[in-house]
Amino acid sequence: MEKRTIAQAAIEVLQEAKQPMTAAEITQAILDKGLYSFNTKDPRAMVRGAIERRCEGGSPKTTVAPTYFEKKSEGKYSLK
Repeated sequence: MEKRTIAQAAIEVLQEAKQPMTAAEITQAILDKGLYSFNTKDPRAMVRGAIERRCEGGSPKTTVAPTYFEKKSEGKYSLK
């Protein structure tokens, strides 16, 4: 199995879900599907950070191109 990044795992989860999800929902799906092995006590914070770095309309100082995600209402994220 090839090693994927957190952002790649989140993309896979959102593609399958076909609807916006919160960072907590995305994290749980990544864990349930075994898409990424976290080495932290707070995987949700890592997922949120990875998504925010690739989120359209984020802070120019912290956003990395290319962007894959959009921030929706109620703290949910979707694919661009």
